Amino acid sequence: MRAAPIETQGRTVRRAVLLLCFCLSTGGLWPAGQAARAGEATSPVVVLGAEMLDVTAAGSGGIYRLMIWRPSTPPPPQGYPVVYVTDGNALFGTVRDAIDIRSRVPRTSGLAPAVVVAIGYPGEAPYDIRRRAYDLTPPVEVASMPPRPNGKPWPPLGGADAFLAFIETRVKPLVADLVPVDPTREVLMGHSFGGLFALYVLFDRPGAFDAYVALSPSIWFNERMIADAAARFLARPSAERGDAALFLSVGALEQELTGVEEDHPQAEIRRTWKAGNRMVDNTREMAALLQDIEGLDVSFVEFPGEEHTSVIPASISRGLSFALPVETAR
Repeated sequence: MRAAPIETQGRTVRRAVLLLCFCLSTGGLWPAGQAARAGEATSPVVVLGAEMLDVTAAGSGGIYRLMIWRPSTPPPPQGYPVVYVTDGNALFGTVRDAIDIRSRVPRTSGLAPAVVVAIGYPGEAPYDIRRRAYDLTPPVEVASMPPRPNGKPWPPLGGADAFLAFIETRVKPLVADLVPVDPTREVLMGHSFGGLFALYVLFDRPGAFDAYVALSPSIWFNERMIADAAARFLARPSAERGDAALFLSVGALEQELTGVEEDHPQAEIRRTWKAGNRMVDNTREMAALLQDIEGLDVSFVEFPGEEHTSVIPASISRGLSFALPVETAR
């Protein structure tokens, strides 16, 4: 079946090869065999097996950049598992490389090949701070938020329902039209506000995904309102909750200052921010709350010596191992 045209900023894209002319988590990519000298003209890098599509969300008219990669191995009879990743501009490269390298040796890695669908925004920045703050946070009537360390006001918040609807009604059908996928092995992965979004989807829309990978989730958001969503989730009959897998992780240094932060002029502001957010304690407590719940398979890992950003590669790899085991299909 041919992919339906996707309307994008005055042009139509059909299965375009992903041209990575923007910076990913590696800090930039250069063509093989060419030196990255200042002022030298270069061609964009082609990432084999990948494509990039700009898709407009119905209603809001917001444009999202999808980065879709498929494994080189043939799909299983039931189709590939799919990992949907928020903050796609920042995380696509790391998630893609982890799956590509490790799933080539499944007998030792235990990781099944899977399609990566990274959902980001047009532009070269790894994060669109304003848009992600809205898309990845649960609905709020009146937000109660701590002062930001940079002193700036919070951008609009509370758009998680609309963002989930975009994934469910636009992204998933598009991916299924492009690649043979297994709808029973869909994984939602996110970091920070993305981890909060993963928890919100699990609690509010059980069954939307098969496995959830919440990396350093911002449980502190709006006075820990996600805890109320967790309580409502646990109050549901087990038949309504269904079966799911949840991976939670956090860096051990996310609640205290690193050596670099101790030497920063705004060290005390950072200390107050990190202590108030209780990243480590909140994640530990959430994992404890959800352990031994019928139908919910929970894994929690605290990474020693890692802070909020350095923990990303390790937690992505460990989370994928949990969510995409090669031995069984969840």
